[in-house]
Amino acid sequence: MITANNVSIDSDKNLRYLGEHKRIFGVENLYPLELFENFVQARQDCLIDCACKIDQDKLHAARFSLAFVNQQDAKEQIRAALNFFGKVERRIEVKLNYQLLQEFLGIGFDFTKVIKILVGVDARREITDSRLKLFIWIDDYPEKLETAIALAGDSQDLRLLLVNNQLLVGFDFWLDGRNAIELYPTISAEEWQRVDVRQRLTTVFSPPALRLLDDCYKLQIGFSQANESKILYFHALEPSNFVDNLGNDLASRIDAYYRHQPVKALVVSIPESELLAGSIQKLNMYYGV
Repeated sequence: MITANNVSIDSDKNLRYLGEHKRIFGVENLYPLELFENFVQARQDCLIDCACKIDQDKLHAARFSLAFVNQQDAKEQIRAALNFFGKVERRIEVKLNYQLLQEFLGIGFDFTKVIKILVGVDARREITDSRLKLFIWIDDYPEKLETAIALAGDSQDLRLLLVNNQLLVGFDFWLDGRNAIELYPTISAEEWQRVDVRQRLTTVFSPPALRLLDDCYKLQIGFSQANESKILYFHALEPSNFVDNLGNDLASRIDAYYRHQPVKALVVSIPESELLAGSIQKLNMYYGV
């Protein structure tokens, strides 16, 4: 066990939380979950997220991620993630496409500009619909910020929401060779209290989206050419209160389990189109335990 930022980290506990999530929500032993669990077991430097995806009345709960806690080891952490990906690729029908990641990293990437690495898995019954995820959070690295924007697609809204020097860059690797990149500008509550930042948010987002900020300490916005709508990631101050206020029965039933667990954080992602529709039927819930 190690301790980081006053949080005790124990790979056995991580596996227990993961296993309980699978049991409670009926997650099958889908490929490549076992390999991900082996990856988690081998690390004593990560925290676990267990996630649920809601689409109307359908629940998909075979979604997990780990976040490394030591930002000084970014190069080794990316190497470890790619080693895990390589093990997934040993299955004959699996093919991962690293082109976007390679173009982003390029030659001479400065790993000291990375503040966090995250690795995820989204397992599906159809192996070709399953995907692995790698997130690289950069700070004060304008060259790679521009590289990421060039790869993901530029937009005025994206530029308006870059209110600091940080950018979370996410890569999706489907097991059938498809890939995608998504960018996540991040804005803290302290930042959106500034008049200029609040004006930017008002320009980009609808009133229903802005109202939810009162119950959050951080906002991330997902930009991807694969998404029809901007995706808003709300970091909830009071997880259960936030979920209850969404008015989604399935989300409340999921939270009924997690409100009795040692939850350190909850992030809820909602397409802005759902907020505009006035009834939230599609959302994701990420529980940090």
